[in-house]
Amino acid sequence: MPAPLPEPTAVGPAPTLIAAPVPVQVHPDPPIYQALYALWASQGRALPGRRDAEWTRLAAGPVWADRTVRVSGVLVGRGGAT
Repeated sequence: MPAPLPEPTAVGPAPTLIAAPVPVQVHPDPPIYQALYALWASQGRALPGRRDAEWTRLAAGPVWADRTVRVSGVLVGRGGAT
């Protein structure tokens, strides 16, 4: 008759409990900033916390583009001279 197998033992350190993250409380922007953001948005400017559509468009273009591109309504020629 074969010998009995040894009892399995735990390998490694005992698991530890991790505290749940504390939810971050988000405060609304004061009215003066809300008005400023509305003004900037109406002028097509970049806003904090939002994607900049113009930057996304410019960064998506090929690096080797040698044509004139429009940046913020200004034509920029090769080499950056206007």
